[in-house]
Amino acid sequence: MAAMSLLLRAAAAWGVRRAAAGSARLPWAAGAARLPGTVAPVRYSSHGKRMFIIKATSFYDSRFLNLLRFYIFLTGIPVALFITYVNIFIGEAELAEIPEGYVPEYWEYYKHPISRWIARYFFDPPEKNYEKHMALLDIEAKKTDLRMMELEARRLMRQRGDGPWYHYETPDKNLTDNSMKSTPDN
Repeated sequence: MAAMSLLLRAAAAWGVRRAAAGSARLPWAAGAARLPGTVAPVRYSSHGKRMFIIKATSFYDSRFLNLLRFYIFLTGIPVALFITYVNIFIGEAELAEIPEGYVPEYWEYYKHPISRWIARYFFDPPEKNYEKHMALLDIEAKKTDLRMMELEARRLMRQRGDGPWYHYETPDKNLTDNSMKSTPDN
């Protein structure tokens, strides 16, 4: 192998020297020396000529996709197993008669156990939501009443000619400091 490489290098060097010497003697034959295969044999060690193609990096894209796939599988597989377990071994609730004197909780009206658990521990009861909405409506009604009273007060002040501008006290003129006006160049 090493001998073959040395032989090829020697043949390439001899071919280049011969082509350079021949083109000096025959100027029209200078183009023939540059044809592929006539200048020097080239050894491609990886099954053919490879080009170095400049392209944008895909490292961050592939890294993001790999991490995304990892975290989806990290959470998705246990969640899928849990949902399968709940559906197979617990199952959905069945409709039954309510016993006498029993008041069901709000979360007992959901059919699926996971929906029931979410409604019980994460959502507010409907009574609480109703009270919150009624409190918001009460606050807005009070704001509306205050706005109406303020508009009525402004209308009456304009009509009667009285208002807050008549109630400001005029400061005493003895409290004014005129010392800077007496000597302005200091």
